[in-house]
Order: sequence, then structure tokens, then C-alpha cells
Amino acid sequence: MSELKQIHAQMIRTGLISHVFLTSKVISFCALEDSGSLHYARLVFTQIPNPTPFICNSIIRGYTNKNLHQNAIFFYREMIEHGLFPDNFTFPSLFKSCGDLNEGKQLHCHSIKLGFSSDSYIQNTLMNMYSKCGCLVCAHRVFDKMSEKSVVSWATMVEAYTQSDQPAKALKLFQRMEVEEVNPNEVMLLNVLTACSRARNLEMGKWVHKYIDENGIGFSLVLTAALMDVYCKCGCFSLGREFFDQIPDKNLFHWNIMINGHVEDSDYEEALSLFHEMQIKGIKVDKVTMVSLLLACTHLGALELGIWLHAYIEKQKIEVDVVLGTALVDMYTKCGSINGALEVFHGIPIKDVMTWTSMIVGLAMSGQGEKALDFFHEMQKSGVKPDAITFVGVLAACSHTGLVDEGYSHFDSMLTVHGIHPSIEHYGCMVDMLGRAGKIAEAEELIEEMPMKPDDFVLRGLLGACRIHGNLSVAERAAQKLLELDPDDAGTYVLLSNIYSSLGKWGKAKQTRKLMAERKIKKPPGCSLIEVDGIVHEFFKGDRSHPRSSEIYKMLEDMMRRLKIAGYVPNKSEVLFDMDEEEKENALSMHSEKLAISFGLISTSPGTRIRVVKNLRVCNDCHSAAKLVSKVYNREIVLRDRNRFHHFKDGLCSCKDFW
Repeated sequence: MSELKQIHAQMIRTGLISHVFLTSKVISFCALEDSGSLHYARLVFTQIPNPTPFICNSIIRGYTNKNLHQNAIFFYREMIEHGLFPDNFTFPSLFKSCGDLNEGKQLHCHSIKLGFSSDSYIQNTLMNMYSKCGCLVCAHRVFDKMSEKSVVSWATMVEAYTQSDQPAKALKLFQRMEVEEVNPNEVMLLNVLTACSRARNLEMGKWVHKYIDENGIGFSLVLTAALMDVYCKCGCFSLGREFFDQIPDKNLFHWNIMINGHVEDSDYEEALSLFHEMQIKGIKVDKVTMVSLLLACTHLGALELGIWLHAYIEKQKIEVDVVLGTALVDMYTKCGSINGALEVFHGIPIKDVMTWTSMIVGLAMSGQGEKALDFFHEMQKSGVKPDAITFVGVLAACSHTGLVDEGYSHFDSMLTVHGIHPSIEHYGCMVDMLGRAGKIAEAEELIEEMPMKPDDFVLRGLLGACRIHGNLSVAERAAQKLLELDPDDAGTYVLLSNIYSSLGKWGKAKQTRKLMAERKIKKPPGCSLIEVDGIVHEFFKGDRSHPRSSEIYKMLEDMMRRLKIAGYVPNKSEVLFDMDEEEKENALSMHSEKLAISFGLISTSPGTRIRVVKNLRVCNDCHSAAKLVSKVYNREIVLRDRNRFHHFKDGLCSCKDFW
């Protein structure tokens, strides 16, 4: 700018400032170059008696490029007021700056009145403007009226549908383009692949892959990343990995897509292995990488690894924005470290609704329902509006704390105060809350009054409550409805069989199990995970595959002996088969939770907290045993099951036996 000002001064001294063409170059530099000054451009502009459209366009483009969108629109108004007329290069920048639909329609009218309605470049940017303002009908109307549609026009409309979360319409439009024999370019193929990924359309993704191959277009880094994303999102992880392994010069996008693909495929160990490979190769990670890795830790319940990743984020000076901060909060809460979650939560400068919701849900699942509700009130005071997912957490907090009246109050406020229509998930939470509180009749009545048909989540909540409170008649009705929805759902048969067994109705329990066998329905096996020294160990009921199996069973025998001395009485109603008392006791002792806890006792130093993750609901017997283990061995035990967390300390559980 200092050099530009010297030149400008020479132009004034020599009289060349009166040459509009030369002055336009001064304004163009000031408005469009990174080192320029829009303020200076405007000052020069005021000295020009008859500015050309080129000069005006330079200033509008300058405002647009620097995201000063309102300034661009205001300057255009000034132009019109001073009798200056735009040309066909004026409107594309204006449409890019326009974020208000009514304003956009006015500008559209101007472009038509001034004779630019058939300019393809203007029409393409006009479609972009309408899609950005959320009016895809208007965008498509512009597209349909185009006399000549270039490949850019098709690509613009396909992208508009894709970005507006209507990928199926984007793909339908692409198929129409094929019929009209318009050859796609790389931008179009990229948009189509993005639509395939979002629509989970594997067939079209494979077609694009074949088209690129057969037409010699070449796989750019962007296209390879998009194609990998299609394969991963459509469940073809092996194809995605095969493609990934063939790429010689992988960039960060490729690594991120593949890591996230493995996480979505529940192959968390492989996702972490890829991260290790990235470290060896010296590839610098970003926030996207860390969010996927934290999600892997969340599913594994691997707190030690999650803490290490948090330290790595700080060491690499990766910015903890609201997305990464929320992922950290989620990891800590779901790995049972509420203190870690709170520390991260309070350190995030700007919290969105998902950050608050993660903290509320985490507190609710950890037996701190009252504190979860306090956070909900604090969230509203801070000006963040709750969404439908927030209320799932709030109702869960009321459910797990037995606050039935407060639960009803929040449920009613959803529509009356916040304008949120309760979904089936919210009704499911209410049924669960009433069921846990023993209000089985009210829960069944609420299901009958629901404005939608109950799904498996709602009915399973009722069936689970029947198991807790031994209500057989309602259980059988709920089970019947569940089996009408899904005759092959193993969970329904198992829950019903458990209820029969707990009530001593062995014949009906056996009949239910026999029906499962006849229909070839298999129950998912109970599995417990425990992380020790960064390694996750897996246990199943009666498992003897672990290298330290003999030590584990020796500790298990000692543990059961000491628990009995402390007053432990096996809850034999949890045994699902009719067998003698000793066999029942032996079967209970080999549940996967107890094996994992035994391993934790021999693998960690005294006083160390033991953390276990189970894929199913923890049984009553293991819950009672864990309480006594925490007292007898002076250990804190954190047990995460399918529904919630149980923090055992000094013979007590955070759930207060209400779960």
C-alpha cells in the first residue's frame, strides 16, 4: 500500500488521475489484493466523476471476497441511487454476498429488468444464492428456465441438493443429466460422490468409480478421498481400505476418512492402529482425526488412552473448539470420569447445545440426576436453547433419580415453553421413568395415549420395568407387541424368559428358550471390557481364553469367599435355567463382570480404581457383588453397562439401587 500511495501521488501531480482506466487499476489493487485497503479504494472512488461498472465491480468483489457481505449490498444501493448502472459482472458477486431471501429476490428482479436474465454465469450464481437462502424451489425454477445448461449449471444444482441434505434428488438430477448426454467434469463427479455418501448409494458410487476408470479422468486426491468416503459410509469398509492402501501419496483427508470408517465399522483397534501408523510416518493430525479417535475410546471405555489423547492434543497445540471439546466431554463422561468431563467443560469458552447436552446426559447416566438438572437450568440461563436431544438427557436424569413429578413437568414444558414436539424417544423416557418408579399401570396407559405407535424402545422399557417389579401380565402383553414388531428380536425373548425364571416359572422360561432355538434366534453374549496399561481386555461368561486365566479364577474364588464372609448372598433368581443350587451359584460367579473385576484386582495396584464396560445390562447379582467388592477390597469400581454408569465405593452404588 505504501508503494501504491506513492504511485497514486505521482498520478495526481502529473494529471494522470483523470484517466479512468489508470484510476480503475488503483482501485482494483486496493479492493482485491490481500495487501490492499478497501477503505482507501472507497476514498479514491469518491474522487472519480464518472466511475465505470468495472470500478464499481472491483469494490463489490472486494467486499464479497473479504466476507463483508452487507457492505457489498449497501454499495450496490449507493450505485443505483447515484444513477450508476451495473453490468453482467456485477450480479455474481452480489448474489454471493446475499444471505437474505427477500433481498436476493429483489436483486434477481434487478438482473431481469437490466437484461441479464439469460446470462449463464449470473444464473449459476443465482442458483447458489437461492440454495444458500434455503429456497431450493426457486433455485430449481432458475435451472429449469435456463435455455442452455452447461456442466457447471448441472453441477451447481446437484451440489445445492447435496448440501441441503437432499442427496436422493441430487442423484436423480445427475441421472437426468446423463440422459441429456452432458459429460460430467471433476467438480460434478465430486458432488455426485458426496451425494452418494450422504444417500448411502453404493451402486451409484461404484458407477462413478467405473466411469472415472473408463474415461481416463484420473483419480485426484480429492476424488479418491470422496470415493473412499462413499465406500466407508455405505458399509464397504474392505473396499475403502483396499482403495486407501493403493494411494501412494495419502493426505490427511484420506487418513481421517479411513480412521472414521473403522470407527463406524466398530473396528476401534484398527482405527487406533492407523493413528499409530500416522505418528510413525510423521503425519500431523487435526481436530477431525482426534474427534474420531476419542469416539473410539468412548466405545471401548478406554479412559487411559483417552487421557493420553487429551494430553497429545495439548502437546500438539490443537485448538479445542466446540466440536473437539464436546468429543472430549463425551469421552470422559462415557468412560466414567465425570471430574475429567467437568474440567474440560468449564475450559471450553463457547459451548453449544451439544456440549451442554453431553454434560447433562453424562451426569444423568452417572447417577447424578440432580446435578444434571442443575446444569439444564444453568444452560438456559446462559442463553443456549435446549433441543430435542437435551430433553432426552433431562428425562433420563428424572428417570434414574425417581423424580416422576419433575419429569412430567419437563415433558409438558417441551411443547408449551420450548416449542419442541415430543418424539417417540421422549415418550420412551417417560415410560422408562414411570416403570422404574413402579407405576406400571400409568406407563401402560401412557403408551395407549401416545400420538404415534410405540416402537421397540418404548415397549422394551415397559418390559424391563415389569422384570424389576415382577409384573407378569403386563410383561406378556408388552412382549407380544414387541414380537409383532420384530419376531426375531433376541432381546424380547431373553427378557421374557428372565421374568419367568425370576418368578420360578421354569416351564414357561424353558418354552420361551425352546421357541428361540426353533426360530434360530441367538442372544448376543454378555461381554465385559477392562483397560489395563492402555490395553483393553475382553471377557465372556465362563471365559478361560485369557493368558492369565488361572490367576483370574484363583482371584475369583478368593473374591467370592471373602464376599460371602462380608454377607454376600447369591441372587439365584438371575439364573435362567432350572438347576440345583450349587450349579446356580457357580454359574453366577462366572459372569463376565466378575471375571473382569477379578482381572482388575490382580492387574492393578491396591487402591487403583477399576473400570469395566459391559455390552448388556448388569445383572442384580453382579451389582450386589460389586458393591461388596468395593468395600472388602477398598477399591472404587466404575461399571458402565448398556444403560448407565454404576460408581461403587465403600459398599454403595451411585445409582442408590434405583436402576
